[in-house]
Amino acid sequence: MTRALLRTAGTGLALLTAGLLLVGCEPAKHAKAAPPPSPSPTATAAASPVVSPTPSRLDDSYFAEGSCARSLNPGGSGTTAHYETVPCDSPNAEAKVTKRSGTLTGVAAALPRGADCPDGTDVALDLTQNDLTNVTRNRAAWACLRNLHDPHPGEPGGGGGPGIVVGDCVYATKSASGSDTVAETRCDGKGDHRPEYKVDKEYVKQTVQLKGSTEATCPDEATVTFTIPAPPGTLAMNPTVACAEPVD
Repeated sequence: MTRALLRTAGTGLALLTAGLLLVGCEPAKHAKAAPPPSPSPTATAAASPVVSPTPSRLDDSYFAEGSCARSLNPGGSGTTAHYETVPCDSPNAEAKVTKRSGTLTGVAAALPRGADCPDGTDVALDLTQNDLTNVTRNRAAWACLRNLHDPHPGEPGGGGGPGIVVGDCVYATKSASGSDTVAETRCDGKGDHRPEYKVDKEYVKQTVQLKGSTEATCPDEATVTFTIPAPPGTLAMNPTVACAEPVD
């Protein structure tokens, strides 16, 4: 008897459940469709983020004329030197920008164009290479730096600067291609290499000699003549020739 009552109760419960499922699955005849939910402000912002453009560091304000800087790799020269700007009253200030070229963009930035620095410049800084985070932005500029204190390698005989000038000393070496060339060193013998020759004259050798013009030459007392390597970033059509004598 008890088993029969349980079976009957179970059967009734199953029928009741099935009925409820059927009622729940029957669509309502007069119900209106619910409007789609409105997106929340948070969801909209996430779907359409506002991205601010990243400004380029390499513009005319980067190493502006009159600003000061400190070396990040002491001993570097030209394209091997790296500097960062610091306030001129900072104890870390080492050099001052005496001249700054305009910032070139696009195709003009890719053309060979060296620094046009005044005499006594200690470092001609290629800002495209110095600003390593923006080397792909097709921008180019140069800054001419002079040390705030001695030594001044850009002075004649100082062993540095953006080019070889009269009064500088050089030593014989090999270029990357293996050809004979010269490199600058200090005339006082305190540089990494002993000075071998001292430049006493320079002239520009014309590739095309005009009729009736006189070609410049070195004086008879000059022992050595050589072509001065073009400064980094330049393409010299007419090479500069140096006349030098041995250092005693």
